[in-house]
Amino acid sequence: MYENVCYKTPFLKEVIFRIDFPSPLEGIEKQLPNKLTKAILEKFPISEPQKTHAQEFQFAGPNFQSKTSEIMQWVFHGENRKKSLTIEPTSFVILVRDYKSYEDFIEDFNHILTVLFNENKDITAGRVGLRYVNLIDLNEPEPLEWKKHVNEQILGIIDFHEEKQFLTRIFHIVEYNFDGLSVKYQFGIANSDYPAQIKKKQFVLDIDAYSHGAFDYGDILNCVEDAHVKIQDIFERSITDETRQLMKQKNDVQ
Repeated sequence: MYENVCYKTPFLKEVIFRIDFPSPLEGIEKQLPNKLTKAILEKFPISEPQKTHAQEFQFAGPNFQSKTSEIMQWVFHGENRKKSLTIEPTSFVILVRDYKSYEDFIEDFNHILTVLFNENKDITAGRVGLRYVNLIDLNEPEPLEWKKHVNEQILGIIDFHEEKQFLTRIFHIVEYNFDGLSVKYQFGIANSDYPAQIKKKQFVLDIDAYSHGAFDYGDILNCVEDAHVKIQDIFERSITDETRQLMKQKNDVQ
């Protein structure tokens, strides 16, 4: 229903695409394959690899062991550092803080994933996730009054409290399972000044959609498309026309 909706000035704070691998990628301890590195640098030209620590927990009968190892984290950034890519043996993550359109976003990860899966024929993804974090940030008084901008059906908890001036955070978590597509929806007033009382007019709509299974490259694309459709549907049902006007709807597909 909302597939063709796109906005010129969305309230998106960040968009995150993440793949988790059931088995660690092999051969990337010291360097990435040349073809993969070349593809990444075409979209993320700033390379800043760094070492980090991974912790592994093992159970052997009644005994429990914890093992810490050092791994290489391959980190790349876009020219303005408003998007980044991180590859570890067990995960692949793209984070975008300057989101333009769904097509641009898909082009970035598709350009790189194609090479990654061509270089590693046997890999599959165990989890595929897409997360959109929206922060409606308004320079207005009455930080607890959101009926003009947010669907009233998700605002009931605010009206429940009589001593509103003492509130420090109002946040909800709703989780769904849409036949294998899981969605975690977090929304409300997180309050960037917490634990101080709420003074700023900010409302979070954080929608995280993900699937578990054994996914090849084609499956991943389908998972992302399904996640995007569901995320956009939940977001659009959560806002009002007043908010849409603030974001300046355009005709391009998001």
